[in-house]
Amino acid sequence: MPYPAVPLEPLVEPEHWRTLPTKLVRPDMPDVKMENVLCAQPAFEGLTPKLVRSGWSHVAYKPMGIFRRVHIDSPKAALPKAENILLNFEGLAGCTTHAFAVYTYAPPGTFDPTARQRKVARFRRCVDIYPTHAAIWAAYCSRLPPMPSQPTKIKVYSDPRRRAAVVRLPVVPIAVPYPPMFYFLQWFVYTYRKSTFINALLPCRKFQLPPDRLEDPPREVTVPLYARALADSYDLRRLCQMARNVHGMYRNMVALGVVETRMWDALEYTWDTLLSAMELVEQKKTEEAQAA
Repeated sequence: MPYPAVPLEPLVEPEHWRTLPTKLVRPDMPDVKMENVLCAQPAFEGLTPKLVRSGWSHVAYKPMGIFRRVHIDSPKAALPKAENILLNFEGLAGCTTHAFAVYTYAPPGTFDPTARQRKVARFRRCVDIYPTHAAIWAAYCSRLPPMPSQPTKIKVYSDPRRRAAVVRLPVVPIAVPYPPMFYFLQWFVYTYRKSTFINALLPCRKFQLPPDRLEDPPREVTVPLYARALADSYDLRRLCQMARNVHGMYRNMVALGVVETRMWDALEYTWDTLLSAMELVEQKKTEEAQAA
């Protein structure tokens, strides 16, 4: 995880938490184009995007853990077209196809043509590199550009002590509103698990959703339990910090055009639970003030 689990800055100051929206509106998304999925992985001919999304978790591809390091060229004014990835030898079977370069939008007023001519940058971005499989993203996100498959360039070390390979992957620039949450977005894309997604957005030692089952416990049962555990564990400021992550995830999903209903259901569950926890904390403060 390249960022803190909970950000330092809250989404709103605790005294203004009631200004938060009661619902995160699920916008109408363009349909995923199957030709974009096939562009990234021609072997998926005959499948639907829904089958690609739901079946991906069963092929045992891992987004993280098989890579030892990413070799990055020195900073430049633009992203490179490809990056070298050093991965475990065992990872070759499920080798990733692209490297996503994830960064945030430039703030207003940072585009200065004269400074560009002088090669003086007024704004520097932090870019996170995620080796990944472009086909699964094409099945999830309707607003990503086509990502053509390319022949994989691999150099395998013959020394058995190293058991590693260097893979050169094409770089895909991905601009999102809130890069800290792209990590957990990728985890859902690869695992298809709502419980892991929700538990990551709302970390709590006193309560965690159990692993996904064919019939999950009804939310009418788990939301109050989860909210109570959060309210007993954190103050309003901490919950508002968590809200920054949840709302950032929402903005990323809108920007990428995520179409998977399962992910949207998980996000709505997370937001409802968080607001319920804030309400419980507020009630506790009111009761304590009245008793004083």
